[in-house]
Amino acid sequence: MKTLDLPGTLPVEMARLTYLKEIDLTRNYLNGTIPREWGSLPLINISLLANRLTGSIPKEIGNITTLKSLDISMNKLSGELPRELGNLPLIERMILNSNNFTGELPDTFGNLTTLKDFRVGDSNFSGQIPDFIKNWTNLVRLLIQASGLTGPIPSGISLLTNLTDLRITDLSGPETPFENIPLENMKDMTRLILRSCNITGQLPTYLGDLTKLKILDLSFNNLNGTIPSNFDALAYVDNIFLTRNLLTGPVPTWTKTNVDLSYNNFTTGCPSQRGNLNLFESFSEANSS
Repeated sequence: MKTLDLPGTLPVEMARLTYLKEIDLTRNYLNGTIPREWGSLPLINISLLANRLTGSIPKEIGNITTLKSLDISMNKLSGELPRELGNLPLIERMILNSNNFTGELPDTFGNLTTLKDFRVGDSNFSGQIPDFIKNWTNLVRLLIQASGLTGPIPSGISLLTNLTDLRITDLSGPETPFENIPLENMKDMTRLILRSCNITGQLPTYLGDLTKLKILDLSFNNLNGTIPSNFDALAYVDNIFLTRNLLTGPVPTWTKTNVDLSYNNFTTGCPSQRGNLNLFESFSEANSS
């Protein structure tokens, strides 16, 4: 029952459908709260994406031991996440984006070792990105974007070697040296976004070895030094964003489609650029060529 402009509230009566395995009410106009009675159903998938739901997540959802996918993004849900959600033994997808959640991620979430896709963003969480994410070794996608969580990025993220999509943005808190974010074993990474994460230090050369990258965004950090020469080996990258850092040295000869190097401190440009290269305000005052 997706995209049918359904009004009204979520029916408590669904709890009588004792063999129900899927509830998908994506993109409607449903309001009210999520019925706690649904916690008795043998559900595999709950998708309430893009409605007008309010209130908190019922702790009874943590009783659904069959649940593999929970998508409640783009609603008006609030409150703290119930610790009971850490009891879901088969959960693979937990999508919580674009709500008004508060508080820290419960430590019980460290038990969710079956997770493959976890997304929190556009919310009001507090506390640091928890170190227990290192337990989620099956993760393929991790999105923590404008979530309210603070840095630093835990070094244990290095254990998530199955990641293909990593997006972390808008972190306050202490600075994180790039050397403390070891990502070199994530050989299948296609999208790496660490934007405005208060990252310092030099660009690691191992990024040039992630040859499956399509998007690399390290903009709005405090990265310094030169761009490693092996970055030109990123043959499949469509977009590179290194905007507003402290990068120096010469601008490499890029052959990429879109590269944004604006607002840095390069000393010399390269006369033979190809593609769409943005060098606005990229050079130190000593050389504005």
